[in-house]
Amino acid sequence: MSPISHKSEIMFAKIQNDYASKLNVTLGGEFKAAFQSALRQQREFWSSQQNHMIPDSVDNELVHPRRNRPCAVVLGDRPVRITLLRAWESLRLFGKIKLMLTLLWSSIRQPSEKELREWMESVLNDRTGKSDLMKKALDEMAKSFPTLKRVIIDERDDFMVAKIKQTAEMLAYSPRKGERVMVVLIGAGHCSGVLDKLLDTRMSPQPDEILPSITHTKRKAPDDFEWSDVVQFDYAYAIETGMI
Repeated sequence: MSPISHKSEIMFAKIQNDYASKLNVTLGGEFKAAFQSALRQQREFWSSQQNHMIPDSVDNELVHPRRNRPCAVVLGDRPVRITLLRAWESLRLFGKIKLMLTLLWSSIRQPSEKELREWMESVLNDRTGKSDLMKKALDEMAKSFPTLKRVIIDERDDFMVAKIKQTAEMLAYSPRKGERVMVVLIGAGHCSGVLDKLLDTRMSPQPDEILPSITHTKRKAPDDFEWSDVVQFDYAYAIETGMI
């Protein structure tokens, strides 16, 4: 990543942190809570399997209500580094300069705590994922930075839908008996797009056909990064956790 794009990333992170501080929330707190719940369920499941019994409590806490079944966490969003690289590469020189100036202005002139809370309440109280404020924000992004909207919103919608389909297919063919439940946790800005794509009955590309095209970047991936881990479903992990 170039020095200029790195500075853009730093400014964007600062704006996010400032907003979170004003709202007194933790960035990604809902995802952290979901992960901890899933981890606890899996830990109690393995404990019950090894001991052939289900304890009444674990560490002085009530056992997980779904402790009798395995639970695995599948990271269904595209890695941030890929999204940032593709977003930066989608812009031409003028677009990159415009983005830098926009981020700089946004970091200087930020909305008040009251304005942020009103915006958040409007989004959270809307269960359809089609809040007028959310739609307006996405429309403004599409108007000012059409390629960024495509990379940050539309492509990630496609990525998440592909991962949902991969996981659902794995569960459908699993020899494990009993009820199979999949819980999907996504951000408000993606609810509408993901739901529309999942409910679309027309023929759509298979996950292994669409994922390579939305994870490719012009720059070489870091040595510690495996593209196959992003595109392919990790069946070894599914077997290890007892999903199949």
